[in-house]
Amino acid sequence: MVFKMFAKFSVIGLSGVGVNMAVYVPLMAMGISYMTAAVLSFLAAVTNNFIWNLLWTFKGRALDKSLRRKYILFVACSIINLLVNLAILKVLVEQVSINAMVAQLIAIAATGVLNFALNYAITFNDRRGKREEAATTL
Repeated sequence: MVFKMFAKFSVIGLSGVGVNMAVYVPLMAMGISYMTAAVLSFLAAVTNNFIWNLLWTFKGRALDKSLRRKYILFVACSIINLLVNLAILKVLVEQVSINAMVAQLIAIAATGVLNFALNYAITFNDRRGKREEAATTL
């Protein structure tokens, strides 16, 4: 079940990469720094990813949490992920001398597992379902 959710999360993540890069590339072309472009493109992709993960990947989970709470937690997990992404991006561009656009794609891929783990454990943690399951096994 977790593998199936990770697969769905990954598909949505790919769509998020599309949204991210659709914002990142034009910003870079306008001369905006790669770090600022990365933050702005992240912001554009987060809501897209939240909606699709809510409706598809984690559908029916964490029913004990309000939509607002899930969104806030998703954004918080995403910010943690962004900070790791930016650190990787900075190292790849400034230390390894990789092209900023290629480095951004590598950083996104590298943080995908972290993002899933955080959202599975925090945002869409199904505590209510676990309590009901425990009650039926007693």
